Amino acid sequence: MSEENWIILSWVLGWLIASVGYFIYNVYLIHDTKVNKKVHAWRAFWVGSLSWIIIGCTITLLIVGGIIAFDEWVEDKLK
Repeated sequence: MSEENWIILSWVLGWLIASVGYFIYNVYLIHDTKVNKKVHAWRAFWVGSLSWIIIGCTITLLIVGGIIAFDEWVEDKLK
């Protein structure tokens, strides 16, 4: 498989992951009932196009949150 195919495949996989995650978050976690599930699925489809940006931001937030939690844990132990 050529390099271009791997790039497209990884982008589509990221699109799928971001779309499903966005849909699950809005429908099942925060229970957004302003619109129905079909509208949430349509919005998730378009949000998925920004998949690698979303995934990168999520990973960054998880790393920063972990660092902050570790810092607070160390400060509590040193008191």
